[in-house]
Amino acid sequence: MSIVSLDSRCAQSQKTIHKGTSESLDKLGAPQSKLTMLGLVIAYSPNYVNIALRWAGVNLGLQGPPSVLIWNWVAVALLLAFIARVEKRGLESISLTKPHWKDVLWGIAFWVISTATSIVLNIIAPPAQNKGLDTITNLPLPVLIALILTTGITEEILFRGYPIKRLQELTGRGWLAVLISFSIFVLPHIRFFGPEWLLYNGTGVVLLYVLYVWRRNLWPCMIMHILGNALLLVPRT
Repeated sequence: MSIVSLDSRCAQSQKTIHKGTSESLDKLGAPQSKLTMLGLVIAYSPNYVNIALRWAGVNLGLQGPPSVLIWNWVAVALLLAFIARVEKRGLESISLTKPHWKDVLWGIAFWVISTATSIVLNIIAPPAQNKGLDTITNLPLPVLIALILTTGITEEILFRGYPIKRLQELTGRGWLAVLISFSIFVLPHIRFFGPEWLLYNGTGVVLLYVLYVWRRNLWPCMIMHILGNALLLVPRT
């Protein structure tokens, strides 16, 4: 499945998923567009809540990677409530549906490809010590495990499931929805880990988006994401 065929695939899936809802920009009314923008603000809020609190001079004692354990789940809870109560839509509207066994296998297969690529890149161009990575791997083990599971689950909902579906509806262009989602997902990682993060992890991120576009289901993406994050435990062994 290539990104080029995304528009036709997305358009076809919208007919099944949204049952009576608007599917493209020319059919979306102004109120619905505003609701979607509000939903996107909720989805992306964990990226900027700590920054906003610092600007406001508020210190809740939640800083750095461990704060993800709070803000990501808060955002997911608010977003799911927003989808159900305000948008009046179901989980299928964010591709959170029962997975087929093939989805599970493809999630594992894509993780294997991503990991193999990363290993090769690390051999060809060994990375320098990374302050951001050290911060993560030096967390207490229970916190690190919770962080691995939290990011693997919540980021798929907040960065792919909701945004791609809604941006596809707003713009009428699947490729643009993916591009926007990809950029907003990558930027905070580059800010924390540095631009070299993209060299060693960029292939995996691209594969996550390809997997999502192809399977139209968040579960295989969550599996791939969690398995990829679990490699952070390797230095602890």
